[in-house]
Amino acid sequence: MAYFNHAFRKCFLVDSVTTAAGATTTLGPGDLGVVDGSTWQIVANPAAVSAGAQTFLVVGSQHTVDTIGNNPGHGGYSESVKSKGIMGKYISKLWKSLDCAPAAATAEVALASDCVPCGSSIFLRMDVKGSPALRFLNHNAYAIGDSANVCCVDGQTHIDPAAALAEAGSQLLADPILAPFVREDSVGGVPAAVGAGVSASGNFFGAPTTYANVAVKSTSGSGVITGATVTVIAQAGVGATAVIDAGTFARGGYAVGDTVVVDGAGVGGTTTTDDVTFTITSLAQGGITIVRGGVTFYYTIAEVKAGTYVASTDPVTDGVSATLTVEGAYVDTQFGNCSFDTRDHYEKEPVQIILSNLDETGEPCNDCGVASRTTGVIAQTSGETVLRDVLMSERYMQMPYNQGNPDSARIREIEHSDDILAAVDRSGRYIAYNLLHSVPRFNNPSGVFDNDQYLLTVYVLSTDTASQTDMNTLFTALATASGVAFDITTDVCGTACTI
Repeated sequence: MAYFNHAFRKCFLVDSVTTAAGATTTLGPGDLGVVDGSTWQIVANPAAVSAGAQTFLVVGSQHTVDTIGNNPGHGGYSESVKSKGIMGKYISKLWKSLDCAPAAATAEVALASDCVPCGSSIFLRMDVKGSPALRFLNHNAYAIGDSANVCCVDGQTHIDPAAALAEAGSQLLADPILAPFVREDSVGGVPAAVGAGVSASGNFFGAPTTYANVAVKSTSGSGVITGATVTVIAQAGVGATAVIDAGTFARGGYAVGDTVVVDGAGVGGTTTTDDVTFTITSLAQGGITIVRGGVTFYYTIAEVKAGTYVASTDPVTDGVSATLTVEGAYVDTQFGNCSFDTRDHYEKEPVQIILSNLDETGEPCNDCGVASRTTGVIAQTSGETVLRDVLMSERYMQMPYNQGNPDSARIREIEHSDDILAAVDRSGRYIAYNLLHSVPRFNNPSGVFDNDQYLLTVYVLSTDTASQTDMNTLFTALATASGVAFDITTDVCGTACTI
């Protein structure tokens, strides 16, 4: 016996696993039913798969209209999608592919307090590499920024490393070639926007005014800051908004959705019911991390250059060190469903960013300062991949998908191809359940390839936990019936590599 060295593939788009026994005609779009081959009825318990019985995976068609223009000669479009007969003893492999989340590449350069003597400059080189750069520019790209515009005052011996990094970083990020690929990172969790504050009492007793340095009473979520204060602009009887005081909130540590509770006594209240709760809605792109006197602060490049952060004139004595962090931020062109073409490019490799120190001659320099980077990770099993796979399966079933013509959008509407486009979340991620099995040819005179292989891939949206639970149960039962291992815990996502 020999296996043909290629597996015929069929993809299913599933949003529920039915447990209602009956005919396959009862399956709605995206409903998966496990069908008994002897009765051709959906089994009520999909997990009750026996080793010797022939089983079919059947999924309700995404096409709800069976004919084109009510012409019976062009019908059959809403017929359910069926696998070949599956028998436990002919299953050779069962596995699951996870929906690994994307992660942007990051790069950073850290400088100590004595790295920038007065009268000298730092030179930073930023390299942009990878598929996005090659497609956009036809070559990798780099730029060099320096701190030549930062000056010392009389008696100063060293430049504050935060000021030097901010100047060099701003030049790099303003470079017209690199700008589409990189941005300042949002490290530190410094709030950028805070939603309207509310109090339990629903009002503020003080007149509409600005309350400065109102104490932060507590935080929830990621925020663990003590001693922070905010400025509250209160409007009596209707609510309040908060303006972040960067001098205190710069210690960061927050995430979107965290809440900050300020003392109601600081805004004219009298009891704890007058405490004001604010919800953080966005974070600042705080790419400069500063450690000063043992305390960590986070500022944007613009804040450092504008003087919001007061640079030290004696960074060595003050114990100032700083780190500049940037991240990959390339966004590729993407077309909507109306003009979707399977030949459209979608990115499968994240942009990679490299920061490095140079001396004044342009040679690499590691005498002072440390450069490191974390490679980016692309999303796995994206909706773009799923859509193309499902459309390929549709074409094997002779389902039409017109593209490339001026009137393709209209033809797809006529032929109901838009049903598939609407069913797939192109911006989402999916989990793929894969089953590889064979169908023997018992009457094959040539005897060369007497087993056809079939690969069944079931796509489930990563947010559909109910269907994932049902699919895990089904594949565990198939593993028991076939004796082939299916370990749903071994398929793990890779992690970004710090270099």
